[in-house]
Amino acid sequence: MRQGMTAVASALLLSMALANSPCCAGTEALPDSRLGIRTAPLLLLSRRDVQADLQLSRTQVDDAEAAISELYNKANGLRGLNGEKAIAERRAIDEQQRQWFETRLSETQRKRIIQIDLQWEGPSALVSRPAVAEFLDLTPEQLTTLKKAVDESNRRRTKGERTSSVEGELARQTLAVLSEAQKLRWKAMLGQPVQLQLTHAEDKKTK
Repeated sequence: MRQGMTAVASALLLSMALANSPCCAGTEALPDSRLGIRTAPLLLLSRRDVQADLQLSRTQVDDAEAAISELYNKANGLRGLNGEKAIAERRAIDEQQRQWFETRLSETQRKRIIQIDLQWEGPSALVSRPAVAEFLDLTPEQLTTLKKAVDESNRRRTKGERTSSVEGELARQTLAVLSEAQKLRWKAMLGQPVQLQLTHAEDKKTK
């Protein structure tokens, strides 16, 4: 294990990528269909189940909704643009998001949103986030196997298979690849399972 949990948390907070997050309109709640797909943590705060888990105050909820609308609209205005100016503006949006978490949430809430963020994305985070792979000390062979599993799950999603089925199979494949020590580290990163209020009862399974 090359990094401690605190270092990993800091790395994840610095890579929230709201500017590149293709999602819903800034005034809508994050839909269930995005479960298993990396999403900017700020957008998770649009969901009532996440708000409840974090025990957000009414003021925090209102502030989150305003920030989501403002930053999403800024990010949406940069869609399709390239060049140094566009890159700089995207980074500025992500920095605004990070600053929002630093100033609006307590330390406990910041730690928890990182856990919820990882739970939301699920096993694909082991492939998409270098900080997670490094914390788990994944081998090149493990990463290759996991990437193939993630690619296959993405293919199944595009064919319209139910999210719970796809994510459940990916979770099983991931656990089969990890060592016992790595499983414990991954479980520690995820924390207590969040109780997501999904549309379909069978989709309420946690990863």
